[in-house]
Amino acid sequence: MGFVNERLENYEWQTIDRERGIVLREVSGPGPEKSPHKFNLIFSGESVNFLAYQKINQLKDGYEIEWQVLEIYAPPHVKQDQSKLHRLIAEALDTFGFAASRKNVLSLTVTFAPNL
Repeated sequence: MGFVNERLENYEWQTIDRERGIVLREVSGPGPEKSPHKFNLIFSGESVNFLAYQKINQLKDGYEIEWQVLEIYAPPHVKQDQSKLHRLIAEALDTFGFAASRKNVLSLTVTFAPNL
């Protein structure tokens, strides 16, 4: 089934893949001066926090979204498998879309800072 966006009882949102036991939650949105979003990704009993900047291009029919992951905070053994970690983050952010919705998102890309 893959990732889906789900509203919780406390009116917060999460992006979840129940089959694989993976949950993405936005910890905080952008603050002043377009600061990055803070996320928490939980998988295989591990907790990974990361910062990502969102660039939005509004078009006539919807939005083009670009996420740039700036920093990743994870245990060393999780960071060791960089391709798996990047793939999970990109997949979760793709479903998260724009404010936990893929509605009206025409395209979405995820990039990673060179040092990651």
